[in-house]
Amino acid sequence: MIALVAIGLIVAGALWRAGKSETGWRFAPLRATGVIAAGMFRISVIVASILFAFFVAATIGALRSTLP
Repeated sequence: MIALVAIGLIVAGALWRAGKSETGWRFAPLRATGVIAAGMFRISVIVASILFAFFVAATIGALRSTLP
């Protein structure tokens, strides 16, 4: 449910931002799609970076472990 609300807010925000241009709302859905795609790419990069950092930390921790 929280994910649906978040997706709805992202779509609404993208449509709102896309409509704020000199050409008006004529091509707003196409621009909104680009805004959403760019936002999802940014979120994916951030999540992948965090997961990679956890993986590196776990690997280093396992290699430094003194257990036999």
